[in-house]
Amino acid sequence: MIFDVEESVRKRAKTPHELSMVNLVGCHLIAAPAAIVLDIGFLGFLIPLLLSFSVIGFIWYRASVETAPGDWFAAAHWRLSANRTRILIIGYTISAVILGMAMLATSGSSKGDIMMVAITRVAVVPTLITVMICFVLESGSIYQAGRGEVPDGIVKRMPPPETLSVSERAVGQS
Repeated sequence: MIFDVEESVRKRAKTPHELSMVNLVGCHLIAAPAAIVLDIGFLGFLIPLLLSFSVIGFIWYRASVETAPGDWFAAAHWRLSANRTRILIIGYTISAVILGMAMLATSGSSKGDIMMVAITRVAVVPTLITVMICFVLESGSIYQAGRGEVPDGIVKRMPPPETLSVSERAVGQS
């Protein structure tokens, strides 16, 4: 649904999606490969993960904070971004389960180190896939925020205030 909101409100609504994109780029495309190249070891997984969780935590916090009635549009986009971070957490969880099972399976094995290297390469795939999905979703959300649009699912869960009018563009498209 497209709403008549000011440009300044649209810019504020882009903020959570831009923050999420910075998280994806900074933690997964810069910090994780850098940690692997620097041969940090197991910390190479933990440092980007902790950085990412701190950004996700901030997004969740901002999405849960009470907002003024005039800030509904920006609050809806914070909620949308928080919902999208759950996809990334699912990817983290699947990767962690694969790594945990690999650690259990390779402990005590003479070829455990070689197998662990191979399995860690496989274990990052769910995270990489969810990062790509989140890139697409968040870039689309930046575009939606710039247009004054909020997905219908968010509008149903967070009804807009009565004072916020629906755009004529949205009425003509229905």
